[in-house]
Amino acid sequence: MAEAYFMGNDTQNNEEQLEMLLMTLAEVRHGICLFQSENQAKRVALIQKRFGEKKVITHNIADDGEETGMVSAQDFRRWASQSNANVVIVYNIQLLGIRFGDDAVVEKLNFMRDQILAAGKLFVLGVSHYFHLLLSRNARDLYSCILYQFTFQDTDGINIGMRSFHMDMLSGDDALAIERYRDMKERIQKHHGKKDISMCLLCMESWKHVRYVLSYEEKEFIRPLVELVECHYKEKHMEIEDMENIWILADTWIELEAFDRSVPWYENVLCFVREQLGEEHLLYADALVEYTKYFEAVRDYMAGEKFYQQAIKIYHEKKMEYSEKGRAVLVQRAIAYQIQSKFAEALQIYQDLLTYQSGKYGENYYGNAELYSNIGTLFGQQGNFSKELSQYKKALEILEIAGKQGSCLVHIHQNICVAYLESGNGKEAWKYIKKAKRIVEDVYGKNSIHLITIYNNMSGVWSVRDRSDKALEYLQKAELLIKQSHMENSEAASYIYWNMGVLLDKNGYMRDATAFLRDSIKIQKKIFGEQSEQIAKSYEQLAYNLHKTSNHKEAKYYLNKARAVYSSLYGSQNEHIKRIDDYLKSLQSH
Repeated sequence: MAEAYFMGNDTQNNEEQLEMLLMTLAEVRHGICLFQSENQAKRVALIQKRFGEKKVITHNIADDGEETGMVSAQDFRRWASQSNANVVIVYNIQLLGIRFGDDAVVEKLNFMRDQILAAGKLFVLGVSHYFHLLLSRNARDLYSCILYQFTFQDTDGINIGMRSFHMDMLSGDDALAIERYRDMKERIQKHHGKKDISMCLLCMESWKHVRYVLSYEEKEFIRPLVELVECHYKEKHMEIEDMENIWILADTWIELEAFDRSVPWYENVLCFVREQLGEEHLLYADALVEYTKYFEAVRDYMAGEKFYQQAIKIYHEKKMEYSEKGRAVLVQRAIAYQIQSKFAEALQIYQDLLTYQSGKYGENYYGNAELYSNIGTLFGQQGNFSKELSQYKKALEILEIAGKQGSCLVHIHQNICVAYLESGNGKEAWKYIKKAKRIVEDVYGKNSIHLITIYNNMSGVWSVRDRSDKALEYLQKAELLIKQSHMENSEAASYIYWNMGVLLDKNGYMRDATAFLRDSIKIQKKIFGEQSEQIAKSYEQLAYNLHKTSNHKEAKYYLNKARAVYSSLYGSQNEHIKRIDDYLKSLQSH
């Protein structure tokens, strides 16, 4: 397959792409080509004008209603037979994904490859950038037959604040997820305020998957969509088919830190299912599990545990406790137990799951790696380093046997690195974090944003070795990646800046440390809100830094802010409050 790549956004390159496409139309008699554009109608109009309207057959998927149904091989044959023209342009194919689901459309197109080719004409498929990525990943049969592809850049005056995101920093699922969100966002903006509810929901769901690598400013685009969807469902009589959409609505409020606004929606679905289907129905179990997202967000683990118990009981009675969904719930319940330091209960769940999965799929089933990794973390929480390490290494062994080279393998290598760091063994920690780095570079590329956390851990290794210069060097590498990928306002940036501030403070660079700590807090407030443990820790760290620079007045101010947050989270009597009060007493003389 020959590829014509677009670099930049100037009209000259677009013109070159058009000329190459026109040459292909003139020379190639049959097969499949593809062009990417966000404004495909504009490109097709130019092709018709330059190539000749009578020489091409065009079909715009946007002209079809949902009632037309999924595209079929018969449709392609019908379009091809409309005239004697040799070229058939079918465009806005990504709309089929919106109507019928991306996976279903890609599978259908992939299946129809030979039937499209058998029509004996040159088909030119017009797709969005996102849908092109999807085809390249999931429609291998079709994609392998694409003769040429062309890429156009269409800004059309739309500035969505994301085109600056460097897609070469991403690959695989990350790139696909980012492009999907961008595709949804652009489509909504092109409606100039006339927002379709289904499109809003798709965009909200896409944003949830990628928000951790986006600027917090994206929240300002998402919030009005959530408000619109909420108004729609307030006016609509609820039906069974609305449940999934309402969960997307509630989940998005959670991600926006508006926890209270999620509660009525989780509650409404729960009550609706109870009234319509009863408390023994599987959908009632699903509704209980969805509701636990709220309890986890506000750290009400007792209430969450109660809901998990009810859900698991229903799954058990329906003999579904070890279904895919049932196992996912059991893992979530085990994680909730770990957070509450109920280690024995969590371990029992993991062991039961291991027994089931090993019996059904074999001891080296790759799905067991996640369980062994979680057990390793559990032992680490209890300070049992040897058992922690043995579980991580068992997880590694399984993944290596399965040949899995992805994020799970990277995550486990990082866990082993951290375990060695906590035991003071910088040499072994460095060995495993280097392995994680190598996997990331092989799988995601040498400029991947996944390297940000790798560099952060590498900095930690050098800190253990008392090499502050090297620790700072790796944090600076992470900072450079953040800038290159325009992630300055992301969650990843907030913790790198915080670590930079702490390290600089430790080495006496007080003013630089203050600047980084302030930048971190600015981002954290946008992401986590004022009432989070992370923001309290940051206020406290900044206060200690300010005290060292003799800025006692501001130090007291931030200590009191930290104290207020800890008090609201954990009550007026806790170790954090005691520590701050002791420090405040030491400042009274200033």
